[in-house]
Amino acid sequence: MEQQYNPDTARIYHFRYMREYRAVCVLWAVLTIIWATFNVVVFVQPQWIGDSPESPGYGHHGVYKYCYPDNLALRYQCDGSFTDFNSILNDQYKATTFFVGVSALLMLISVAALLLFFCFKKTAVFILVGILELVTAIFMFLACVIYPAGWDNKQLMEICGESSGPYNMGKCNIRWAYILAILGIFDAAILAVLAFFLASKRAKIEMYSSSGAVTKSELNGFGAETMSKRSMPIQPAVLAVPSVHHDPRESYSEYSQVQKRPGSQSNFNL
Repeated sequence: MEQQYNPDTARIYHFRYMREYRAVCVLWAVLTIIWATFNVVVFVQPQWIGDSPESPGYGHHGVYKYCYPDNLALRYQCDGSFTDFNSILNDQYKATTFFVGVSALLMLISVAALLLFFCFKKTAVFILVGILELVTAIFMFLACVIYPAGWDNKQLMEICGESSGPYNMGKCNIRWAYILAILGIFDAAILAVLAFFLASKRAKIEMYSSSGAVTKSELNGFGAETMSKRSMPIQPAVLAVPSVHHDPRESYSEYSQVQKRPGSQSNFNL
């Protein structure tokens, strides 16, 4: 037997559920925009590995750009460009550039896809963005794993010492961009799982709302999207008053009725 819900209780339950659902959706969208920004910063900043107080040289490397001090200009000079793969130091750096660059591009597409909520089915948009974020997490993981394999290049060994090599940073330190990239793996994966979760919940809401059965969210005409009542045609109610036929001979005029007053009856007898 289907459980019956009090209309007021169902309305309050539906209002709280939709409020929490929308709050989670907004949080997910904001985190997607934030991580897309961080992903671009991770890609363009040459701060993945760099010198330390114990290192013999000075400088720092990114995924495609490497910087070294210019003694004449008294500043760091950077070389390498993602548009020219021949300027990248080795194949490992090239692979890292590809994976991080594609992941940044996919996150930018995810941010642009948020606009599709206004013109397409929301469940499909959640699934699309979730797939993009999942691929981003995979590509960022591959980039973070492949990047240390390219630490045997000559330019980095001048900074970190002869002891540096594949997966050995020598006397250098990990910089903030590499740490942010590692955190981005978990961030993108969590956002992808959350997107699929929101899509599944959205599908259930749409299924319940489109079914013929009355649910907690549809009691008293309340829709699944808002707390406003649906417009329903109002049928005019006609009340039929039964007519009662009186016999004129049995009815008296209210003016013809004799009203007795107290003390009007006479006690005089003939």
